[in-house]
Formats: sequence, structure tokens, C-alpha cells
Amino acid sequence: MTMDTKNTSADDTAEPDADRSAFERALRADARRNRELILRAADDALAVHGIDASVDEIAARAGVGVGTVYRNFPTKEALLQALLVARIEPLIAAAREAASAPDPGEAFVAFLRRLSDESGAFKALADTMAASGIDLHAAKREVSSELLEAVGALLKRAQDAGSVRPDVSIQDVSALMAGLGHADPSSMEAGQRSRCVALMCDALLVDARSLLPPA
Repeated sequence: MTMDTKNTSADDTAEPDADRSAFERALRADARRNRELILRAADDALAVHGIDASVDEIAARAGVGVGTVYRNFPTKEALLQALLVARIEPLIAAAREAASAPDPGEAFVAFLRRLSDESGAFKALADTMAASGIDLHAAKREVSSELLEAVGALLKRAQDAGSVRPDVSIQDVSALMAGLGHADPSSMEAGQRSRCVALMCDALLVDARSLLPPA
């Protein structure tokens, strides 16, 4: 009987522990979901109102309370920095995935085109951060180093495959990426951006000469 009592006691202890773990996991998932909702809402609100987007509007768009916004992001600077990281992290993942593609040269070009496609949204966020007095370079320093490391691995694979010129350095690519990230899409006529990307890729690739898209 004593053994039965001990076993029952152990079972009784295990059940609350399991319930507590499940509850804590649910809380963490809920917190992640709220954070993602806030970031998406902030992105939308900033696209419409720029730096004048209010916390109240961001909370309403996200479907959370204002207090939830402040618990996740105590200041507007913290929110903008999180948005910047959220923009760059998918690019890091894309570069890492491209580095394992069967045709690294084609994957390298596709990655540069993606950078070009996303440059408008990146520039809008960078302008908003600058208007808020935030040091953009300091805000993105750590995540940018991860991006350069991933792009460097992609570049090396493309060079080893004979697709990209061997004398191109990651510093060269970084400068070109910065140019893409700060270009203003609204200042270009339709097709001009695609032509610029094609010309840039031709400069990097071995024996390449693209048929330029219409201006």
C-alpha cells in the first residue's frame, strides 16, 4: 500500500508539471503571435502615416491593447529597430538557401533581383528611422554582418562554379547591395530598375551580356 501511495503521489505531481509546461508554451506562442501582429500592423501604419503613425493606431490594426504594444516595444526606436531586423532576417535566410541551390550563379542573380524588388520598402523604413533620429548603421550592424556572411558564402559558391568573376569581392557586392537598398523606386520610370539590375549582374558575371528589359 505504501508503494501505491508513493506512485499516486508521483503521478499527481507530474500532472500539474505537465499542465504548467503546456500553459507556459501557450503563453510563449501567444507572445510571439502578438509580436508578429504588432510588427505587421506597424509596417502597414508606417506605410500610410510615416513617422506620425500612432501607437493607438498600431494597436488597433494589430488587434491588441496599447499596453501589449508597449510591453513588446517600450519605445518607437525599439519598434523601428525590430522592423528593420524583420526586413533583413528573411534576406539572410534567402541567401543561405540560395547558397545550396543547384545553380549558384542563377541563385546569386535571383537574390540580387530580390534585393532590388524589396528596396522600396527598405528605403521607406530607413527614411522613417532617419526622421526619428535613429542611427540606421548602428541599428542594423549585427544583423547586417549576418547578411554579409550569408551573401559571402553565396558569392563564393557562384565563383567556384565559374559563374561570377573571381576578382569580385564581398565588399564590391556589399556596395552594390547598399545602392539597391537606398535607391528610390518612385524616381525611376517603369522598367528602368530591371535594366539597372541586369547591367549590375552583367558586371559581376563571367562573360555575361543580358538582353536588357524595355526601358
